[in-house]
Amino acid sequence: MAVLKGEKIIYAVRFTDELSQQQILRVLYQTTGGRSYEADEVEVNTKDIDGVDYGAVTESISFEGIMATDDPAIDYLKDCIKTKKLAEILEINTDTKEAEVGKYMISSLEFEYPDEDNATYSFEATLVGSTTNETLTEVPAGATSID
Repeated sequence: MAVLKGEKIIYAVRFTDELSQQQILRVLYQTTGGRSYEADEVEVNTKDIDGVDYGAVTESISFEGIMATDDPAIDYLKDCIKTKKLAEILEINTDTKEAEVGKYMISSLEFEYPDEDNATYSFEATLVGSTTNETLTEVPAGATSID
């Protein structure tokens, strides 16, 4: 067993370019990111047991990153939240090329434009349905450096 470094996990969005009708897998240049699981509690009161049990389980992702000029992924995410569409997002391990893929409802997409510094974005989304696993044939361009 080895320690997993955060730099080995990247997020990407997959979408179809409206002009070329070509499928695009675009890395989001995140500086930090994470996945969380939360479970609601349901009270159980029967003659045999008093306590709690699992209710609804929610899975969400959040990350922050550096914005690139003319990035179609950012435009895609803005379109998703404005038109209430689900975004297909992949969490990719760059060492193994294994990806966890899901459809997400974007709950927050924020942009900051500080003077004399890089423009950044922050993003939060909640999984709709379940994730699937996929093995990519190659690590997407931009996964290890901003081009």
